[in-house]
Amino acid sequence: MRPAPPDDRDLATFAPRVTGLILFGLLLSLCSAGLYVLPILMEPAPAGAIPDYFEQRVQARLEGKLPWFLAGSFLAVAWLSIRGWLPGSRRRSG
Repeated sequence: MRPAPPDDRDLATFAPRVTGLILFGLLLSLCSAGLYVLPILMEPAPAGAIPDYFEQRVQARLEGKLPWFLAGSFLAVAWLSIRGWLPGSRRRSG
């Protein structure tokens, strides 16, 4: 027995909600981690600093915190999606 093909209405209301949630979560974690290390990037390097001075400072500041940024971002995106505040997260009625 073959499943019935989707009708045109189902295809017209398709919205990739899960993909959107993943992309929004990754984007929010990237932005929040970037804001977290921004003070380090704004300060001037000391005289005679090694070439990868900022790289080492950023790595030291983010050490062990990236999973927390990712988890917090996905929780925030899930909450925003449940509230219907993210693009593509509202269900169409009709």
